[in-house]
Amino acid sequence: MPELKNHTQALTAALLLAVTAPHESIAAEVAGQAELIAGGMPPADVARVRDVIEVALAMLPPED
Repeated sequence: MPELKNHTQALTAALLLAVTAPHESIAAEVAGQAELIAGGMPPADVARVRDVIEVALAMLPPED
C-alpha cells in the first residue's frame, strides 16, 4: 500500500478496504478506523470521498 499523506487519502483507503475486505471481521475493523478518520474531517470533505468511492465501486465488475 502506498504511503497515505493526509486524512482524505486515509479515509479513501479505509472505505475502499472496508467494502472489499475478504472477511467481515476485517471489514468491521477498517470501517471503525474510517469512522475515526472521518470524525476529524470537515463533513464536505467526507462527502466528497464517499462520492468518489461510490463511483469507483460502481465501476468494478460484479462479484460471482
